[in-house]
Amino acid sequence: MRQRSGLFVPLMVLAVLLCFVQGYLFRDFWFDEALTVLNFALSEPVSNIYFNYPIPNNHIVYTMVLRLWIELQPSSIDPVVWMRFLSVLFAGATLVLLYRLFRSQFGGALMLPVLTATAASVPFLVYATAVRGYMLSALLVTVALRFALDYARSGSGKMLAGYAITCFLTTGAIPSNLAALGGVVLYALPLCGNNFLRRRRFWILALTPVAMFLLFYLPLARQFLGVLRLGEGWDNGFAVLRAVLAAFLYSYAMLLIPATGSILAFDRDRYNWLWSARAMIWLLPVPAALLLPTAPFPRIFLPFFPLWALLLAGGIRDLSALNCRWRRRWQPAIWIGALTLATLGWGWTAQWPELRQAFSRRCGGAPSDDFFYGYYLRPNHVPSQTIAALQKRFPDGAPPVYMSFSADPWPLMFYGQLSGFAPANYLFDGPRGPVPALPRGTLVIQRRGESAEELEKRFHCTLKPVLENENHEVRQVE
Repeated sequence: MRQRSGLFVPLMVLAVLLCFVQGYLFRDFWFDEALTVLNFALSEPVSNIYFNYPIPNNHIVYTMVLRLWIELQPSSIDPVVWMRFLSVLFAGATLVLLYRLFRSQFGGALMLPVLTATAASVPFLVYATAVRGYMLSALLVTVALRFALDYARSGSGKMLAGYAITCFLTTGAIPSNLAALGGVVLYALPLCGNNFLRRRRFWILALTPVAMFLLFYLPLARQFLGVLRLGEGWDNGFAVLRAVLAAFLYSYAMLLIPATGSILAFDRDRYNWLWSARAMIWLLPVPAALLLPTAPFPRIFLPFFPLWALLLAGGIRDLSALNCRWRRRWQPAIWIGALTLATLGWGWTAQWPELRQAFSRRCGGAPSDDFFYGYYLRPNHVPSQTIAALQKRFPDGAPPVYMSFSADPWPLMFYGQLSGFAPANYLFDGPRGPVPALPRGTLVIQRRGESAEELEKRFHCTLKPVLENENHEVRQVE
C-alpha cells in the first residue's frame, strides 16, 4: 500500500484543497490584511520590513516573502488573488511535506483521511488564503519537526543546523510560534530516551527555539517590548481555549473516534511513559491563554495543525495495528476509503454558512471570530464595491474621506489606492488620537447600521446620505 500511495495520496489531498479553497480565495481584504500590505509589505526601503515593528501585524519573515511575491505579480492577475495564492502554496506545501516527511512513520495510505480532513478544514482554509503569516508558520513547524526528530535520533550536526535555521525563521514569522515549537520538542522527546534530562541532545532541542527567538528579536528589543505593552488580544482566556478546541473539533470531527486507537492498543509490556509526553501538546495553549496578562487571539494556534494531524495519524495507525492483533482482517483499502469519504462528507457539510455561523456565535467570539465565519468571511464584506461606487459618484476626484473603525478603514484605503480613488486626506481615529474635526464636503463612511447621529453630535455637523450598500453607508458633511 505504501508504494501505491506514493503519488495518489498527495494528489488526492491537493485536489481536495483546490476544490474547497475556491470558496475563500476570491474575497476582499479585511483590516489586518490591508494594514499588512500597505504599512509593511510595500514599505521602502525593503530593509524597513525588519526594522519596522511597531505592532504585531508585521509577521516579518512572511512579509519579506510577500514583498518578493508582489514583485513577481503578472499584470493579468488580480493583485488580491495573487497575494492570497501565496498562502495557498504554503498550505499545499504543508500538506505534501506532512505526507512526504512522515509517511514512513505512519504509512502513506493511513495519512490520507487525516490530510484530507486538514485540507477540507474551515479554519485551515481561512488561513490558507489569508495574507498573513500563519500558513507559512504551519509549513515551517512541519519542517522543524522533521529536523528535530532526525536530530534527536542521530545527533547529526546537519540536522541541528537545519533545526536551528528553521526555528529562526519560524519565530521570525510570528513570535508566538515559540509555543508550537514547544510542541515540536514534546513530539521529539521520546527519542531522547528515559534519562533525557541528563542528555545534552535534549537540552539543545529544547533551548534552540528560545535562542533563535532571542537572536531574531534582540535587535528589535525596544519595539518588541512596546508591542507587548499594547496588550492586543481577547479579554477572556477561557473563551480563547473554547475557540481553539472548537476549531480542532470542527476540523477533525470524523477522526476523533478512530484516533483513540493509541488508547485501545495500549500494551503494558512495551509501554514507555515518554510516549505519553506527546499528549501534553494538547495542553500547550492553556498556559498561553490563561497566564498572559492579555489572552492571545485564537488564530496564533493555527501552526499547531501539523502537530494535531500527526497525533491523529498516530491514533489511526495504532487502531489499524490493533485490527491485525485481533485477527480481524479488514481490507485496508475499504477501511481507509470509508474513513476518507467520511472526512470528505463532513468537510463539505462544514462549509455551510448556517453551521459556520452557529459555531462563530457560540465558540468563535463573533464578530471577531478567527476560525469559522468572521465578518470578513461573509458575502457582505465588500469594501472594494464601496470604493468603486464612490469613484463613479465622484469622477473628478475624491474629497477628504473619514472612516469609522467599524467600517474597516485599511481595506478602503487599499482599494482606493488600487483603483486611483485616493483623496489627499484619509481620516480615521487611530493610535495618534481621534480626528478633531470634519471639513465641509468630507465623505463619511460607516459600517451599515452605525449611528450617524452620534457623529453629527460629535463634529457639530449635518450629514446627508450619498450611497448605501450591504457593507457601508456613505454620507457627506454639509
